[in-house]
Amino acid sequence: MTISTTLLFNRAVSLMGRQQTALAELQEKVSTGKELVRPSDSPELAVNIARIKSSIGEMDAFKSSLNAVNDRLRIEESYLDGAKDVLIKLKQLTLQGANASMSGRDKEVLALQVDELIAEIKNLANGADANGNYLFAGSRVSTPPYIEDADGIIRYHGDNFRPNIDYTANRRSAIGRNGIDVFRPVLSGQSTEPTIGIHQVSLTGTLEPGDVYSLSIDSSEFNYQVRPGDTADEVLDNIALQVNEVASQGVIELVSAERDGSNLILSTLDGATRTVSGSTRNTSEAIDDLSVSLDSNPEDTYRLNLEGTTEPGDQVVLSIGSRSFSYVVPRALEQANRSAVMQDLVSRLSQSGLFPESVDISIDPLDETQVILTPTRDNIGDVSASIVERTSINDQGISISLTQEPRRALPERVEFFQSLQEVSQLLRNGTQDQIQGKLDHLDQMLDIVTLSLADIGSEMGSIEAEISINEDLKLQLETTLSSQEDLDFTTAITELQSKLMSLEAAQSSFAKISQLSVFDYIR
Repeated sequence: MTISTTLLFNRAVSLMGRQQTALAELQEKVSTGKELVRPSDSPELAVNIARIKSSIGEMDAFKSSLNAVNDRLRIEESYLDGAKDVLIKLKQLTLQGANASMSGRDKEVLALQVDELIAEIKNLANGADANGNYLFAGSRVSTPPYIEDADGIIRYHGDNFRPNIDYTANRRSAIGRNGIDVFRPVLSGQSTEPTIGIHQVSLTGTLEPGDVYSLSIDSSEFNYQVRPGDTADEVLDNIALQVNEVASQGVIELVSAERDGSNLILSTLDGATRTVSGSTRNTSEAIDDLSVSLDSNPEDTYRLNLEGTTEPGDQVVLSIGSRSFSYVVPRALEQANRSAVMQDLVSRLSQSGLFPESVDISIDPLDETQVILTPTRDNIGDVSASIVERTSINDQGISISLTQEPRRALPERVEFFQSLQEVSQLLRNGTQDQIQGKLDHLDQMLDIVTLSLADIGSEMGSIEAEISINEDLKLQLETTLSSQEDLDFTTAITELQSKLMSLEAAQSSFAKISQLSVFDYIR
């Protein structure tokens, strides 16, 4: 194959150009000390490096934030240490004041010292950080949290806010304390009155004999089956009687029931939450086949006869002249035969006293299912009988509504500074027992402040641990970044020398080859 001089020269120049470019790129890396000089050289590596640098920046931001919070916690700790020392002094003065040997003048001197210490602890409670923000005011950092009201009582005017801090991108926690946490109210030893829970029970729909109404209070159930002639008020009265009887036996404690108009009022006197529910049901369906006949005969007597099924609640109406009597079949005769019903009808008619001057009422001795009415005088008027059968309307119901939420008795609390001010007042005007009682309040206050100091220590320890973890993570990220971004100088310089020697050799050989000519070999 024939190779022209031009082709030879072009190939040699192209090869040396590529070597010079590679040498220049390598020299640029050596001069910058970076493996990646520009993102276009390796987009994927550039993205990884940018991500690692962003993570390192986040670590630095978290560290700065955590250090700032740690500084705030140190300030809080110094204020609470001061408050604890003041409370210890107050307790010592109160112990002295509770001594029976102290005179009134001595107690007055103690009271003046107590006033000074209260003012000191108030200043500590109104402590601020380096930026002038009040530490224990919650979110209201621009105004003092503890101010005297019109009665001279020091009260809290901050809120219950606690700031959140990001430990990492995935961990957030509330930090710091407000006045409610550190100077919170103490237990007075008394209790508040319970709020009585009130349930209102009412009956709805149609009241029929045989309907059963059930009321449940927790695990106790009270049932009442409607009898002929019962009204809604009587049903509620019977249920109330059952509830009060069970309550008096201690099965359900501190519950009372009383009818108020058309409603039953259930009261839970201890303020406890009770589960109250109700239900209704029908025991049977009405049978509508009852009829009545009233026959007269030549002897001027009347025979009253019933045909069909008699059920509790069925009603027989007898009218003589201007008077009427209504008889309702009672529940006791639900399973009785016809003659027993007629006997009961005659008995009730006789007891009513409505017709003694008009008719004699008796059972037919030959047929006990018939009633004989014998007039005792002339012109007794029209005699008639009719039936009103019990219905089967299944719309009855029981409604229960909670009209007053119950609430149990709660321990009574006294505000922190109000209790301290009472120490001063009792030293001036109180009894020895009253002063002695304040020692318990001071013990509670010391416990609260001590726990707050322990909480601060725990938070500071958590922050320090998180800073240490973040530093370790940052070191790992920096190591990873260095492995991807920084240049390996030993390898790079060795490669640079090798490429430089290769280029020099190429240039030298090209110079010699380019001087060769066929004319040099013609003799």
